[in-house]
Amino acid sequence: GGGTLSATSTTTDENGRARSTLTLGSDAGTNTISVSAAGIEGLVTFQAISNIPFIEYILSIPAGISLIHVPLKVTAVDGVLKTITSIGDLYDVLGSADTVNFLITYDSKTQGWLSYFGATDKGTSADVALTDDKGIIVGLRTPVSIQLRGDPLGTDGSSTIALNQGLNVVGLPLRDSRVTRVSHLFALDGIGGNVPVIILTDGGEFNAVGRAGDPGDIPIIGGQSFIMTAQQAAQVTIAGQGWTNVSGVAAAPLVAEVTDTTPVLALRGAVVDERTGAHGEGFRVTVKNLSIGKAITGLTTGEAAGYRLTVVDTEMARAAMTGDVLEVSARSANPQIGVKPLRYTVTADDVRRSLIELPELVIYEIPAETKLLANYPNPFNPETWIPYRLASDGYVTLTIYDLSGRVVRTLDVGHRVAAVYESRSKAIYFDSRNQFGETVASGVYFYHLLAGDYSATQRMLIVK
Repeated sequence: GGGTLSATSTTTDENGRARSTLTLGSDAGTNTISVSAAGIEGLVTFQAISNIPFIEYILSIPAGISLIHVPLKVTAVDGVLKTITSIGDLYDVLGSADTVNFLITYDSKTQGWLSYFGATDKGTSADVALTDDKGIIVGLRTPVSIQLRGDPLGTDGSSTIALNQGLNVVGLPLRDSRVTRVSHLFALDGIGGNVPVIILTDGGEFNAVGRAGDPGDIPIIGGQSFIMTAQQAAQVTIAGQGWTNVSGVAAAPLVAEVTDTTPVLALRGAVVDERTGAHGEGFRVTVKNLSIGKAITGLTTGEAAGYRLTVVDTEMARAAMTGDVLEVSARSANPQIGVKPLRYTVTADDVRRSLIELPELVIYEIPAETKLLANYPNPFNPETWIPYRLASDGYVTLTIYDLSGRVVRTLDVGHRVAAVYESRSKAIYFDSRNQFGETVASGVYFYHLLAGDYSATQRMLIVK
């Protein structure tokens, strides 16, 4: 924080004479190393002084969604020794769960978004290493300002932006004198003629710049990143000095706006076995926005204990809108395992946070064959449950007959998905009443199940 720090260490020979002295000092942007040594024969002294400059940057991020970049090789944060080498490190210094909803990066190899939600994601595939040009989408609950101290990115005043074919999220590693506004990026070899439009955030809103003077063609400062869709891979050389911003000011809260849409939507949830509560891995989860007809898919993994999906819409800024209906489903490679789908309506709070914690998807067993099972209890009075299994989806009807073959009651169960219907909450319920609501007499009765092409009959006994 600009204070003075010094330490001295002295060694002596066997006669108690000073042999060497090492002094370390730090004050106002300069680290000093001073060494003095005494020779064995007589006093010979030498001193080497090395001034190693560091630079400072105040990274200020407003509440809401922003495209950011870590502009230094960080060695201290707010005056405390600390490095930031990964997304997990950045999450911690930004205030963790108290302030951060998510940190999102783009993986050009898989062509997918990686969402870092919290401490449980540390060490997972979402906890990517920070490179000189790594751009990040951040969602903050409250504004954050941190003082960074460290060294310039790159080596000897030079660095590179690596563009892959397709989508990229990148930051400007150094303060290049050729680039002072966003539109100046088009003058750089590898971007001009290759990237048709540059997308950035300004005050929490996405803007697209295709030429000078477009909305969003703002001055470039450190800590920004940009979304670029490249027609072909390219290496963009950046030369200049490290970013510094010692006169930066703390981020202010955004002006409260009433908005019902968000350009970024992070989704997370889990697929859970209804019997054991264990999380299922390898399920392909699909979230379809029925309101706009767009869908996104992903796999459940053990490292994330569920699934992580991210939607980014920089063109229409409509990843989701309040009132949108999401249909969430999952499939397993095992034909004997099914997952009950669900629907979720996007709320205003979801849009404000750009984050939805979806209800759990429930795994259930799909039997190998359709079968009518014995009712329980049997004999009974006055109620019983009739379990069955469906190997495929179908319309289910249960008809109850007396000994003479007359219909006592028909229970229209309705369309059912393939599953096991054995528990009391799922089996067919019969209360000993006929189609007129009257209690039937004691005796033997037969129940007949019809499900698609399957039919079967079992016997039951009412005893009073």
